[in-house]
Amino acid sequence: MEPFSTIVGQNQARNLLLAAVRSGRLAHAYILAGPQGSGRLTAAMDLAGIHMCREVEDGFCGECRHCKQIATFTHPDVRFTIPTLKTTTPENLAKLLATRAADGITPLQIAGNSYISIEQIRVLEQRLSRKSFEGRGYVEIILGAHLMRREAANAMLKTLEEPPDNTLIILITSRLNGLLPTVRSRAHTIRFGRVSSKIIKKVLIDRGIDSERAEKLALVSDGRPGRALELSRADQSDNSVALELFSKIISGSTGVMELAACASDTARKLGREGILDLCTQLTILAHDARRQVHGSGPLASSELPDSGSFDDSMLENTVSSMQLCIERLRANVSPAMAFAAALASASETDGNNNEFR
Repeated sequence: MEPFSTIVGQNQARNLLLAAVRSGRLAHAYILAGPQGSGRLTAAMDLAGIHMCREVEDGFCGECRHCKQIATFTHPDVRFTIPTLKTTTPENLAKLLATRAADGITPLQIAGNSYISIEQIRVLEQRLSRKSFEGRGYVEIILGAHLMRREAANAMLKTLEEPPDNTLIILITSRLNGLLPTVRSRAHTIRFGRVSSKIIKKVLIDRGIDSERAEKLALVSDGRPGRALELSRADQSDNSVALELFSKIISGSTGVMELAACASDTARKLGREGILDLCTQLTILAHDARRQVHGSGPLASSELPDSGSFDDSMLENTVSSMQLCIERLRANVSPAMAFAAALASASETDGNNNEFR
């Protein structure tokens, strides 16, 4: 099976990885950096297949026991470290992995302010200190690597610098700058970007989605094929949080303190990645509302209020406020603070609210 063949729109990343594979010079550690849903986990799984499969030179067969175990997240020597909450149980993680294995779409993340603790890194190190089950070494895949606590990241440094023989470590992140410089310097970085709507539309059509719906989903997927696939199976209730907040914003009657409390509660429940996604949903709803104001049909939601409820300047301000929030979140601003500022700013028709700025 050709490695990385299912990753779409990431030619530079694919070519860099293929060159390393074909030259026999795979690094011991990689950082796969880019937006969620851009193909990073798929690339990591392909690297794991290359590392473990012995049936195909410079690739993996997809049919042997090792390949099948990797595809179902059950290979004993291909392990995943996922940011968790204090309340997350091993059963929660096992269920998440099983769901992803079954549908190939579900993101491997725990909702809320999850993080990678030093205890998780110590477990990883203990695992690497022992002989692998299959005798082929280990592949360690760390998701949301920017969510490593500082002490956890520092604990990883020695392992990244001097990993055991035949060990491949892959860090997946949506915020490269969220990793310590000392961590970044010990691994090869491969960047994944956003993909054109045309490419995403083709992916969806190949999955059996009709052309008209595929085009709509592609336009609202934020350049992320994985997000488009999520949206393709989601029902309208999945954006109920965004719709409720959107209604609060356009009503103009929700107070700043109420919005701040709402932002804090939502950030606590969803975490940074969840707020990033929510900002994208609110941006999409605002664009849809502007289309409705100007006589065009909405692309993403059929549940928008009547266009008479909309003020065009407020909608434009909502878009700019959410984009600024996304920038602040990527700059490591507190999700609660960034989202509170965005909601307060978006609810001001003239966009001049400075209370949270």
